[in-house]
Amino acid sequence: MRLPITRLAAAASFFAFAIGLSNVVWSQGSPAERVINASPYVINADEALGNYVRTTAEAAIGEHCAGCHGADLTGQPGVPNLIDYDWLWGVTGMETNDVAPVMAIQQTMLYGVRNRDCPEDQMSYGACSDTRYSEMPGYGQLGFTEDQVNDLVEWVVDLSGGEADAAAVERAQATSGICAECHGADSYGYVPYGGPGLRDDIWLYGGDRDTIYDVIYNGRLGECPPWADTLDAATIKSLAVYIWNTSLGL
Repeated sequence: MRLPITRLAAAASFFAFAIGLSNVVWSQGSPAERVINASPYVINADEALGNYVRTTAEAAIGEHCAGCHGADLTGQPGVPNLIDYDWLWGVTGMETNDVAPVMAIQQTMLYGVRNRDCPEDQMSYGACSDTRYSEMPGYGQLGFTEDQVNDLVEWVVDLSGGEADAAAVERAQATSGICAECHGADSYGYVPYGGPGLRDDIWLYGGDRDTIYDVIYNGRLGECPPWADTLDAATIKSLAVYIWNTSLGL
């Protein structure tokens, strides 16, 4: 059934009015309100919003983030670089828009990594239910021998493109399958578990043999605090957009 031209024209006019009205209402909000409601695309296309995001994020970084991640967010041993487009949590690199990764970054900031500061009934697998959580177990404490750990060290060195003991790499095949659950079957990492890729030259704790041995033997459980009760929504959104844009070189 076709609508009469007059009804189509009326409907078009109504929608145009509604869109125009929403744009007026949106543009009249405070910068914080506009940032909260805007997509990354709108923020990047609006000079005033872009400046607000940049100023707000840089202030928050100086006060809250620089102590661990550095003023330039490039991290330090045990603390990830936030702007190198190598993501431990949430962002797969396969996204087709800017909205999903910005939301994923916000989740990490809101709820932290391995946060345990919540009531017992809100805990899941030993941590708060909304926090990012995984474990790098200490395999020395789980019964692996020093020889087995040394073989795994050579296996990791080989994966990352270094010169490794071929015999040790071969022996490590007997135990390296246990790594696949977090680091992926192909060792390129597994974002849902925060498992870093093992086939690149990006190291969270260090790529020398002694450090790799210590990580495998003793494990790691680094933490990032949740910021939901410290930073307001506009600051969280501004940080997420700023980190995402910077990782893209914008």
